[in-house]
Amino acid sequence: MNRNGIDAYRTNQVMGASPGQLVIMLYDHVIRCLAQEDMRGASKGLVELMGSLDLDYQEVSGRLFSLYEYCLDLVKKSEYEQASKILTEMRQMWAAAIGRMADRGEEVRQEKEPISVES
Repeated sequence: MNRNGIDAYRTNQVMGASPGQLVIMLYDHVIRCLAQEDMRGASKGLVELMGSLDLDYQEVSGRLFSLYEYCLDLVKKSEYEQASKILTEMRQMWAAAIGRMADRGEEVRQEKEPISVES
């Protein structure tokens, strides 16, 4: 598959994703960037995760924001492995929660602008 085909596939994947799936995609992006020691890509992904938080639920979103901020600090210190451990665990928790919601039919699809996820 050529580069244009890959880009089209990714665009379709993002456009058809539910909000929960988009969060998982962001986690995957950041974890992949951490494995490659890509400070710029990991930082951009973490900033996207921070921006995706629903501030109407301040107790939860505030804690997540603090964790993302801590991981961003680890990335700036080139402590990729530690940030990856934290984010991998968080991704697993999100995936489990989203899976349970999908099993109960609770996740609502929303039409949103696609999130820019670069590899």
